[in-house]
Amino acid sequence: MINSEEVLSLPVEQIEINKGEYITDALKKAGYDYIPTNVFLNKIEPGSGATHGELIAKRNSIIIEPPVPAVVGKTENNPNYLGVYEKISQRDVEQYLKRKDIKYKKVITTPEGYIKKILPAAKKLGIDLHKDFFCLYDECDKLIEDTDYRPAISIPIKDFFRYEGKAYVSATPIQPRSPIFKEKGFRCLEIKPTYDYRKDATLIVTRSINRTIKEEILRLLETSKCICIFYKTTKGINKLLSWLLDEGIIKEKDYKVFCSQKSVKKLKDVRFKNSYEQIDLPLEKINFFTSRFFSAFDLWVTKHCDLLVLSNYREAIHSIIDPFTEAVQIQGRFRRVLKDGKRYNSLTFITNVSERLIIKSEEKVTLEIEAYREEYEDIHKRHKNDPNKIKKAVHKKQLDKMDYTLLLDADGEIDPFKVENRYNEERVKAYYTDQYKLKQAYEATGHFNLTFIPESELLGEDDKLAMSTAKQKDRWKLIVDNIERIEQVSKQNDTFKLEEGIEFIRTAYRDDEFIIDAYFKIGRPAIERAEWGKRKIETELKAYHLQVSKELRFASEVIADIEKEFHHELETQCFISKDDFRKRLKTIYQAHGITFKEYGDGRKGNSVVCSISNETVHDYFDATIHNCEVPASYRLKALKFELVRNS
Repeated sequence: MINSEEVLSLPVEQIEINKGEYITDALKKAGYDYIPTNVFLNKIEPGSGATHGELIAKRNSIIIEPPVPAVVGKTENNPNYLGVYEKISQRDVEQYLKRKDIKYKKVITTPEGYIKKILPAAKKLGIDLHKDFFCLYDECDKLIEDTDYRPAISIPIKDFFRYEGKAYVSATPIQPRSPIFKEKGFRCLEIKPTYDYRKDATLIVTRSINRTIKEEILRLLETSKCICIFYKTTKGINKLLSWLLDEGIIKEKDYKVFCSQKSVKKLKDVRFKNSYEQIDLPLEKINFFTSRFFSAFDLWVTKHCDLLVLSNYREAIHSIIDPFTEAVQIQGRFRRVLKDGKRYNSLTFITNVSERLIIKSEEKVTLEIEAYREEYEDIHKRHKNDPNKIKKAVHKKQLDKMDYTLLLDADGEIDPFKVENRYNEERVKAYYTDQYKLKQAYEATGHFNLTFIPESELLGEDDKLAMSTAKQKDRWKLIVDNIERIEQVSKQNDTFKLEEGIEFIRTAYRDDEFIIDAYFKIGRPAIERAEWGKRKIETELKAYHLQVSKELRFASEVIADIEKEFHHELETQCFISKDDFRKRLKTIYQAHGITFKEYGDGRKGNSVVCSISNETVHDYFDATIHNCEVPASYRLKALKFELVRNS
C-alpha cells in the first residue's frame, strides 16, 4: 500500500552562509570538513559550490549529475576529473580508475553512465566503490521530475544507498516519500543564507500566449544584448524561430538552440543549423534552451542577458514550469557576477493558465496506483502459475502494457521515485488552474521579488482559437467555461464588464447562440445532465419553459389583471369570441413581459415562454366552448384563481 500522506519529515540542521561564502566555508564553520554522509543537502541558492566542494575534497568521489551538460561543464577543463556520458566508454573509465598519478579520483557521471560503464568497470578492476568512494547525487529533484520519461535516472538509487559515504543535494529538493531515507538515518542539512538572495522577476499571465511572447521578444530586442529563452517544447521553439527568421526580425547568424542530440537532429533536418547538444559560446542575440539545460551546468557569460522562461500548456502540458524547482534552477545557471553586481539583466516568466486542467487529488492518485497494483498482481499470478506457454505469453504481453509496469524498477519492484513523479505532476499542474495560485507559488519559493502582471483580457486569442477549432460539444463546453470565468472575473474586478464579455461571445459565435441561451436559462448542471447533446438540452429547456410559464402566467399580479379584464364577462355570463379573448389575453401577457406564440405565427426560439391556443382559456377559467355561435365563442363561468393559487 502506498500512502500519499507519507511525505518524509527528516531532522533538520540549519547552517548559516554569508554573502560571498561557499558551502565549504559554511560547513567548516559548523565543524564539517566536507559534506557529511547521510544528509539531504538543501543548498537553497544555486551556485553556492556544493559540487565544487566535493571536487576539491580529499577523498574519492562519484558525483551523479542527471543532465549531460553538467557533466561536460564540470570536467572538460580538468584532466584530473572524468566525465562519464554517452561518448565515454567503459574502457575510458577503467583507464582513469587505474591512474596512479591521481590521488583522489573524481568521477562525474550521468545516471545512465553510472549503470552502464562505472559499475562494470569497477567490478572488472575489483574496486569496492561503496567503501572507497563518496557518492553525491546532485540535483536530486530530477529523480522525481524526469523519471517518467527517463527510466534510467532512478536506477542508481538502490546502489546509492549501499555507499558508506553518501549525500543527496539540490537547491530545490522535492521532499521524498520513500521510507529508505529514514531507514538509512538521513537528515536534512539546510544551508541558510543570512542575506536577501531573492531575485527580481516578472510573472506575466496571458490569454494570448503567442502574441504576448512575441511582443516581449520584440520589446527586448530593442535594447537587449542577449536574450536567453528557456522553453521545454522543441515544437514551440521551432515555431518561434520560424517567425523570427521568416519575418526578418533576426538573421541566420543571430540565434543558437541548445537541446538534446535527438532534438538537434530534428531541428537541423527542418532548417535550424545552429543547434547544439552542448553549450557553444559565445551566445548569440537570441538563444533557446530546452529542459536539458535548466539545471546543474554553469553558464559563464560576459553579457547582460535577458531571460525569458516560457510555459504554454496548450502547446504541450509538459512545458509548464515548476516555480519551486525549474524556475529557481534556470536563473541559477548564470554564474558570473557582472560589474553592476547582477548575473543577468532581467528575468521574465510568461505563461497561460486554464481552469479546465484536470487535477487529481493525492487520494485519487493513491487509489489509482492501488488499483493498478491489484490488476497487475492478478495477471502476474496467472502468468507465474499457468503451465500453458501460449497463455503465459499472452499474460506477459498484458503485463508489459499495464500502467503498474511503468512504476517498477529494473528488478520488478515498485520505484518510489516513479510513484512520487505521479504526485508531483499533479502538484505542478494545480498551480496552473488559476493565475493567483501561480503567483502565490512563485512568491512562496522565497527566491523572487515578484512583479505580477495578470491577465488583461476577458477573452484572449487562446480562447478564441480553442473555441473556433473545437468540435461542437467541446466548443460548447469551452463557451460555457468562458462565460463562467467571465462572470467570476467581473465580480472580482470592476474594470471587466460582464455584459461586454457575453456580448462578444454572442457576436463571435452566433451559430452557438443556442448553448449560450441554454446556459443562462437552465445552467451548466442541466446541460451536463443532457450530456451536451442538443436534443436532450431541448428537452431540459422544454421543462424549464413549462416551469417558467407556470411561474409567470399564474403570478398573482397576472391573475389579478385577468380577473379585472374579464370581470364583465364573468358577471353577466355573456359570450366572448375566441379571437377577442386571445387578443385581450395577449395584451396582458405583453404588459407583464410574457413572450408567447400562436399557431401559424412563425415565432420560434428559446425566448418564447408559452403558446396561446383555443384551449388556453381553461388555464384560467371554468368555461364552455360554443363553436356553433358566430363567431365561435366562450362562456366564462368562473375564474380558477383559488385553484391555481393553492396549487
